Amino acid sequence: MAVSIYSTATEYIANQVTLTRGTVADIVSAGVYVNTNPNTVPTVSSFTTVTLVDGTSGSPPPLAVAGQIDVLTKVGPGATGVTAGDLSTLVAGSYQVWILIKTSTEAIIRKIDTLTVL
Repeated sequence: MAVSIYSTATEYIANQVTLTRGTVADIVSAGVYVNTNPNTVPTVSSFTTVTLVDGTSGSPPPLAVAGQIDVLTKVGPGATGVTAGDLSTLVAGSYQVWILIKTSTEAIIRKIDTLTVL
């Protein structure tokens, strides 16, 4: 799903994760990376750690969608506490969004989305 936001806006973007094996409890951390080159796969250390929300749990957190597991990213000038240049200072343009899911045994990187900053 392509996402468009204004450069002056601060918004949450949710990217749904579908587990083909294991459980949410197996996920150690989630990350996001944005860049303008769709052909360059980022390294694991390049990702900004973001929130994983589990809407499948018995007591889902407030930002969860019932029945979904989402990587939740706050993007825009109000996105404090993130790596400068990755999410808080994006200029107008088109970006590839990469998602990282880390377990204790592997790091899974997926090109999941596009983001257009207007």
